[in-house]
Amino acid sequence: MPTSLRVRHTSLTDSVASTLRRMILNREFEPGERITQVQLAALLGVSTMPIREALLRLVAEGLVIAEANRSFRITETTESEIRDIYWMHAVLAAELTGRAWERRTADLLATLHTEHDAYRENQTMGNHEDLFQSNWAFHSALHNAAGAPALGLMLKNTLRFFPDFSIPVDGWRELAAQWQAGLIREFTDGSRAGAEEVARSSIGMASDLFIASFWSDGGADTAGTGS
Repeated sequence: MPTSLRVRHTSLTDSVASTLRRMILNREFEPGERITQVQLAALLGVSTMPIREALLRLVAEGLVIAEANRSFRITETTESEIRDIYWMHAVLAAELTGRAWERRTADLLATLHTEHDAYRENQTMGNHEDLFQSNWAFHSALHNAAGAPALGLMLKNTLRFFPDFSIPVDGWRELAAQWQAGLIREFTDGSRAGAEEVARSSIGMASDLFIASFWSDGGADTAGTGS
């Protein structure tokens, strides 16, 4: 079994699910690996109840498969399937970005500047949690401005394959800063098509960086590497 940071005993299902999701994404668990509630409880330092609830949540997300005898198995995710998820995310994000561009206001642009400045400051300080929060706030403001909650919900469903900033993906944090800066330029002096392209190309690069870090070692299906 892999090693990982232990979950605090006060953590609830959300924290356990987040930890297990991160371990799956960064290949601490391999696709197809069998896992049990007892093993995970010992590994993370929690009781089996939040482990089971978290695993059932990951089953619903498609990351884990429930089997007999209270055991579970990591889904046989492939590289091409991850690229498909990122492609879907890019399509949705580009459309939301385009709609937000059509509805842009001075207040929205001010918010984007504020969150981008916060991101750059947190990037200098190296605080991963604050980096994640400022990046999330930046894109949330953008997507809320689009006025398309159904598309926003669909977009969130693809985020399970996006690692948070605690996962060491080379170039990930720098790309996020460039993505934000590119959108600010397009929302200030650019076009809807330009803003959409920033979103699409940034997500494509994010896909490449993530796969290069964890999913391009022959353990994943590399037959379909294009999206």
